[in-house]
Formats: sequence, C-alpha cells, structure tokens
Amino acid sequence: GSVAALAGSLAAALSAMVANLTIGKKGYEGLWNSMSNLAVQAQAVKARLAKAVDEDTNAFNAVMEAMKLPKKTPEEIEAREKALLAGYKSAIAVPLETAKACVDAASLAVQAVAGNKNSASDAGVAALMARAGAHGAALNVLINLGSISDAAYVASMKKAAAELRAKADQLCEKAVSA
Repeated sequence: GSVAALAGSLAAALSAMVANLTIGKKGYEGLWNSMSNLAVQAQAVKARLAKAVDEDTNAFNAVMEAMKLPKKTPEEIEAREKALLAGYKSAIAVPLETAKACVDAASLAVQAVAGNKNSASDAGVAALMARAGAHGAALNVLINLGSISDAAYVASMKKAAAELRAKADQLCEKAVSA
C-alpha cells in the first residue's frame, strides 16, 4: 500500500511539474488557466496519497495488534476475531482508496500531456507511475481479501479493484499514445 501510494504521489507531482512548466510559457497562453487548475488538483491528489502512506501503516498495525490479542476463552476468541476483521477491512479500504487516488493521478497525467511539449515525456512517466500505483494498491486489496470469509464482500472488492486497474490501464494508454 505505501509503495503504491508513493508511486501515485510521484505521478501527481510530475503532472504538477508539467503544468507549472506550461503556465507562463509563450505559445501556451490558452492553457495557462487549465494547467493552473491541474497543478492545484495534482497537489491535492499528492496530499491524499501522502496521507494514505500513514493510513496504510495504521491499518497494518491494527492487524498486528489484533493478532496479539488473547484467545483462551470464547469471549477472547470472539473479540480477537472482530478486531482482526476490522483490521483486515481497513487494510482493504486503505489501498482501495489509494488505487482510486492513483486513477485520479493518471487522469491528471492525461491532461498534462496537452501541456508543454518539452515535458510530454514527464506526463507519460506520470501516467506509467500512476498505473503502477493503481495496480500495486489493487494487489494489496486482493492479498488482504484472503483473510475475509464474507463471499459477497470479497466479490465486491475484487470487482472494484479490477475496475480501478482497468481504468488506470485505459488512462495510461491514452497518455502514452498521445
């Protein structure tokens, strides 16, 4: 989760950089406003992903703490199982949100491609990093689903992860083929 968030954060930073290299540049006057908005949006996505690094650590720690709980009595076993379930669900929700933020970063990279042509390769790298982040986060979702017995929940999360991966792929392809 944390590595995926860092990849997405780098993607957002690269899109912001391309936008900032477009603003004020002669020949791109018609893009200054949209690139200014893109830079602001990219900083917001970057902030979301920076927060996700801490949230991912907290989710992991919650699972580790739940595993340490006593399990001698039926009550202790039940409390431990509830704590583990809550921890695993958090360890699924956080990377799912990270994948969503990475998809947003990929969308920004697509927009950045229209900016300063001398930085188009940076926009392409941003899209690739955002795609990697989305896929990495989705993999974290999938690995944590192995600890959940609720079949409907598992199917729902698998579907959401697959949709985010597909969207990231589409956006990346659009950015690098522009």
